[in-house]
Amino acid sequence: MTLAVALFIGAATFLLYEILKRWRNFQLRDELGLDGPKPNFFFGNFGHFFDVMRTKGIEATPEIYPNLVKRFDKTFGFYFGSYLEIVTTDPEIIKEVFILQFGNFVARKKIAINMVYPMLDGLLQVDHHGTTGVGWKEMRSSITAIFTSGKMRKMHGLFEDKLCSLIDVLKAKCKQSEGCMDIYGEYQAFTMDMIARCALGQNISCIRDRSTECYQRARHFLANITYSKSIVYRLALFFPIFKYLRRFTVFGREERILLGQLSDIVHERNVQRAKGFMPAPPDLIDLMLAENEKRVENQQNPLNHDVIVSNAWAFFIAGYETTSTTLAFATYCLAKHPEVQISLLDEIKSTFSTDEAIDYERVMKMPYLHAIFCETLRLYPPSLTFTGRRCIKKTVIGGRIRVPVGVSVVCPVHAVMWSEEHYERPREFVPERFLSSPSKPSWSPTFLPFGIGPRNCVGARFAEMEFKTVLTEVVRRFEVKLDPEHAELRTVSANVLHGPKDGVLFAKLIEREFDIIQDSG
Repeated sequence: MTLAVALFIGAATFLLYEILKRWRNFQLRDELGLDGPKPNFFFGNFGHFFDVMRTKGIEATPEIYPNLVKRFDKTFGFYFGSYLEIVTTDPEIIKEVFILQFGNFVARKKIAINMVYPMLDGLLQVDHHGTTGVGWKEMRSSITAIFTSGKMRKMHGLFEDKLCSLIDVLKAKCKQSEGCMDIYGEYQAFTMDMIARCALGQNISCIRDRSTECYQRARHFLANITYSKSIVYRLALFFPIFKYLRRFTVFGREERILLGQLSDIVHERNVQRAKGFMPAPPDLIDLMLAENEKRVENQQNPLNHDVIVSNAWAFFIAGYETTSTTLAFATYCLAKHPEVQISLLDEIKSTFSTDEAIDYERVMKMPYLHAIFCETLRLYPPSLTFTGRRCIKKTVIGGRIRVPVGVSVVCPVHAVMWSEEHYERPREFVPERFLSSPSKPSWSPTFLPFGIGPRNCVGARFAEMEFKTVLTEVVRRFEVKLDPEHAELRTVSANVLHGPKDGVLFAKLIEREFDIIQDSG
């Protein structure tokens, strides 16, 4: 009886503590002088997302943050559960948080479901010091060395056979259903092949066979790691202890199998390197292992096995989904704007002859292609809110807003890039806006598809290379038109990603006649 009473008192005390702590957190926004929607005691403002989806449909999700900005101005407070986030689209505050005061905001926003293996100590989520003794700065230094121009040129050499397979498949499908196809699905298969080859050294062929285990498991993983489909994901937002159930979820089971395969690959590469075998060209895992060997030689803390696996996994997932989404969006925009497609084709014809391979140097220097790349990312950014930064040292931003330790500052990138204050006709596809100042997007606080500052996307150069190479070859070989039955594009925001509704994007491809494409020169 005494034990039961003690347990009851302990549970009651803990519950009272949590209630008081939650109540205290809900006072913070007013204390900081911020406006925002009224929070629910249990869910904070998170219920707002579900209210929008219930009343307006899932395709309204990309408009949630832009509409909140209209209601509460450029900077306001938003509660995820009881955790306060400062949401801002103010370029000056963005510059402060991501660049000028970066030392106070080196940590990423905590997403509870990611605060366990394999995300916790990977570059996407790792904190200032990391749980293995290697923090984000050291890890970033090692991984940045992998994405130099020289190494990108070597990786570009791996594109040709996969690109030929993609074109062959598209040619075959042009003869079916009058050329109408889910172009998003084709790009997903291609980027899966490319990421598997460049990141893992695995020569799979999802382009020709969608039944491959890697493709099926990755698709299942991404389809289920959303708050709308996973109870554990939702629970972890409000009660972080549920993050430890990640490995038992539907997406976690797929992830666990793929991670096991990745772990075996890393073990095998270590054995091969010890025997003096070095593949040429090297893939991401080999480059990480080489950088790790340099760390050991310089008497630095090495990246342990799980950290290397975590980073390979993060690159695999992030690079696969976001690049295929951007390619699909760009293809849709070219179909909707044939005059832009013609201008791009003219640039391609003046740069490459009919059967000439697309090389790294020239494709990366095509100005109109670069403008299309930037404008697609501005209008349809594949990641919307992964730019959050968590304060590790109390500070003041915007000259007046006090930011306590642990509070995150989040920038919804699409709300910034869809603002009339920053872009003329922001909801229109106008690549020419980037022709006058092609270098500006890389540092501007109003162009944020890859983030900004020291913790921006480390794989941005790889994504750009892949996008430009693929789009050049597709436009060179095919005229792209709208599919009459799917002429209107609807997008959704799930987790932090922005993609086509229902995971499909249809277009109509017509193979160009060989003699239409004139040799350059």
